[in-house]
Amino acid sequence: MTKPEPNSDTQEAKRLVRQEVRLTSGCLNLSQAEMASEVVCRLILQSDVWREADQVMLYMAIPGELDLSHLLAIGLETGKKIALPRYSPEKRAYEACALVVLSDLVPGKFGILEPPEDSQIMDTKQLDLAIVSGVAFDGSGGRLGRGGGYFDRLLAGIPALKCGVCLDGQVRPDVPLERHDVKMDMIATPSGWLIPPPA
Repeated sequence: MTKPEPNSDTQEAKRLVRQEVRLTSGCLNLSQAEMASEVVCRLILQSDVWREADQVMLYMAIPGELDLSHLLAIGLETGKKIALPRYSPEKRAYEACALVVLSDLVPGKFGILEPPEDSQIMDTKQLDLAIVSGVAFDGSGGRLGRGGGYFDRLLAGIPALKCGVCLDGQVRPDVPLERHDVKMDMIATPSGWLIPPPA
């Protein structure tokens, strides 16, 4: 009989939450998803954290995630230094890489658009704001990713403010967390901001 892993209960709880959220968030049609993305982009654009940030890491959406490409385009237009995650096969990890123009993006290892191989690797310690998606979030800043821990390893090296973005249905009362999971400082949803209490 195989001995269970120390965190097997938490991992099973994560799997169940991922499954539940996929079922509920999959009910949105295209126009609803576009509207939700637009509302969240506007919310972030009007925030002080966005206005005051010079260097921002964003993400390119996959199905089921809010699309922040409008935010990305405005960031580039207004002179912000924009980073996107790029998967490094050598390091088996994501790096924050500079994006100059949207047309430079290429499909990465997981089919997600990312900066090309020759793009500049940015110093994550210089970032002012990191905006990330997730499968689920909770009121204490907990974030549940898609599994694998790739984003948590990248976020662990970013001392900047971390902002999660999600649909209202992705906010849960309590998200199962493990020691390596990185918490958010704020969460933007179509209904408004969710600010976790101080730790």
